[in-house]
Amino acid sequence: MFLFSQFRLNIMLIFAFFVISLYVGSIVFIRIRNKDRLGFKRQMSDFSTFMVPMNIPIYLLSKIPLTPFVERKHFPELDILQDHWEEIKDEALALYESGHIAIKNDLPASSFYKDNRWTSFYLKVYDCDIPSARELAPKTMELIEQVPGMNLALFACLNPGKRIGKHHDPFALSLRYSLGLSTPNSEDCAISVDGQWHTWSDGESIIFDETYAHHTHNDSDKPRIILMSDIDRPLRSKLIQKMYYYFAKTFNSLFFVDNIDSTKTGLGNKITPIHKSYRTNMKKFKNWNKPLYVTFKFCALGGVLFIFYNAF
Repeated sequence: MFLFSQFRLNIMLIFAFFVISLYVGSIVFIRIRNKDRLGFKRQMSDFSTFMVPMNIPIYLLSKIPLTPFVERKHFPELDILQDHWEEIKDEALALYESGHIAIKNDLPASSFYKDNRWTSFYLKVYDCDIPSARELAPKTMELIEQVPGMNLALFACLNPGKRIGKHHDPFALSLRYSLGLSTPNSEDCAISVDGQWHTWSDGESIIFDETYAHHTHNDSDKPRIILMSDIDRPLRSKLIQKMYYYFAKTFNSLFFVDNIDSTKTGLGNKITPIHKSYRTNMKKFKNWNKPLYVTFKFCALGGVLFIFYNAF
């Protein structure tokens, strides 16, 4: 019995060492890869840190350069959107003026909607049914459907005087394609990707790797409206590409939402009220007694590890 317990303890210690090494290595990787970095304390708990092991095979198999910005020549299929940007703009402006580019009940992007800084109108989330997109933006949808590998798309508005803080998107399996539709056309409205700046302009597009730290601001008095979309990163292995595709499809399908009928939404978004309540209560707890809050978190973590240990 003693030998079995000792063996189990050794296995747990090896596993713990592996997990800690992977965690530390992930932080080091992100710190080396990015010139423009998050604060170290924030990076320790940022979701992007925990996705590094998943992203590294993508970086190794990528057919395109691993640079913050990617030239559009690698994606000629996007030319159709560039060529018809004014038609897309017309639909986007009509939606904005009618109030349909609005705050959504979208859990992963919930922090962007704070203070009415960012609003959106969803167009495509893989093969999820979004009736409002087909009905209210038919021309844009017709164009998007002609772009292979474009599985996520939306109209995004950054309101005047607002900004989106520095962050990493967690998944490297896609690249972000953004097309300026109705923008301030000035340096008062720009985006930084790993410290490299791009000024938003009507009819101009960029492609960037969203796993680099990026942030954007709109210091003008005019809203910035763009077509924001994700396009699959081409990989050297079709099998690996397909595996990542199905993962992304499953994950994103949990969080799709119709722009008008909020009952048409993924399972993940349905827990948004619970998530908001949990975060609000934990914040109150922290403000009330921070030492007790920290103690509670460590005890909870210890409890999870104890349960895991006894499961073996």
